[in-house]
Amino acid sequence: MGPANHRLGTASTYPFNVMGKLWSKVTAPHLSELPHKGDLILGNDVWLGRHCVVMPGIKIGDGCIVAAHSVVTHNLAPYSICGGNPCQVIKKRFDEELIALLLEFKWWDLTPKDLVDFIPLLCDFDLKKVKEELKRRLLK
Repeated sequence: MGPANHRLGTASTYPFNVMGKLWSKVTAPHLSELPHKGDLILGNDVWLGRHCVVMPGIKIGDGCIVAAHSVVTHNLAPYSICGGNPCQVIKKRFDEELIALLLEFKWWDLTPKDLVDFIPLLCDFDLKKVKEELKRRLLK
C-alpha cells in the first residue's frame, strides 16, 4: 500500500481493484480513496531489528536503532534506541554534542575512498576521540 492506509468506512478494507482484470472493473478506484499518510523516510545508518512494523508516513532519524518486533507509529529521533509496541524511545545512543556533530558531518555522504579512511573512526569506542576528530574535520 506504500504511503497509504486501508479504507475504514466500507464493509471490507481490502483494495480489490489492485488485483486487476475484472476486479478493477467492478470496484471504485480504491487507491484514490485511501487515507494517505505520506512516505516512509528512513535516515542513514538506521538499524531495524527483525520483524519491525513501521507504519506509513513515519520518519526514522539517522543512526536510530529500532528493537526487534517493534511497532513504529510515530517519528523517531536521530541516534535514539527505541523499541516496543508502540515503539518508544529507550535512550539516546550518544550525548547531544556527538549527535549534533554526526548529523552535521554526514559521514554517509563521503566518497568511497574517503569513507574507507574514515571507517576506523566510526568503529572506535573512544567517543571523545571521535568528537575531537569530527570537530577538526568540520572546521576544514
